[in-house]
Amino acid sequence: MSALIVSKHLPEPAGASPQGAAWQQLLHWQESSQQLAFVYSRSQGGLVHTGQGKLDQLSLDATTIEAGASKLYIVLAGASYEAGPQLFFTPNLLSRFHVNGVAVRLANHDWLFLSDESLPTLGMETLIRRLET
Repeated sequence: MSALIVSKHLPEPAGASPQGAAWQQLLHWQESSQQLAFVYSRSQGGLVHTGQGKLDQLSLDATTIEAGASKLYIVLAGASYEAGPQLFFTPNLLSRFHVNGVAVRLANHDWLFLSDESLPTLGMETLIRRLET
């Protein structure tokens, strides 16, 4: 991961001392127009959306992820943030792997994960082939 350089200073989310690194990473990715992999999951199930895009807009209230011709608008008010590795499983649940990034628990209990690493969920066929050989 590249060095963290932030030129624009937005306030950190309330109670952000442990969350500060995560917020600063989001700001860095937005300012540098970094291509990111993302996973958005509804708390009650029924939707898991993965893709690649850039943080187009970012504020304490909301963010917009620009993914090609589509934009995903996510309300961040009341969210909590955590930087670090997230554990993912392969579809057959036989293998697991860590991906570094920022996890965001939204106020409605939905979950967003952003990473500048390639998420295996976006190229699962390749990962499964590698695991089978």
